[in-house]
Amino acid sequence: MYSAFWWACFSFAAIWAQKIVPGVDFLAPGLLLCIQLEKKYHIIWLIIIWSLVQDGIGGLPFGYSVLWYSSILVLYRCGAMFFDVQSMMFALLCGCVLGALHPVLTGMMSMLADMVWVPDRYIFEGVLQAAIFPAEWLLLKYIYPERFKHEPV
Repeated sequence: MYSAFWWACFSFAAIWAQKIVPGVDFLAPGLLLCIQLEKKYHIIWLIIIWSLVQDGIGGLPFGYSVLWYSSILVLYRCGAMFFDVQSMMFALLCGCVLGALHPVLTGMMSMLADMVWVPDRYIFEGVLQAAIFPAEWLLLKYIYPERFKHEPV
């Protein structure tokens, strides 16, 4: 029960951080941490809630965050075959892949919505995402309470 409160507080802080640094998803490292902790029900609920929030407040058509969070799941599953998924190197790899994926997904969704696609802006946001993702993941890994790691869902 307490871990659900922790994730709610994290969601609030991450959405607030996204208001300060637009174009960067501060929720994504939390999803990776939740996947690494193997909290299956938390993962499902977080993806549903975060997708509704992201697509509800964002300017892109519905589906961007579903693709974004699904790509994190796929990246984790593929990376688990080759890497130690608990390591900082894996978080760096995830950050780089997600940073490169951000302009691609944004461009695709912009075309679907007949919006103007500004490549310089979205590439810059992708670079920021790649830089912030591993640092935030490392911070979350150390501040996530140890007693929640073994709490039944």
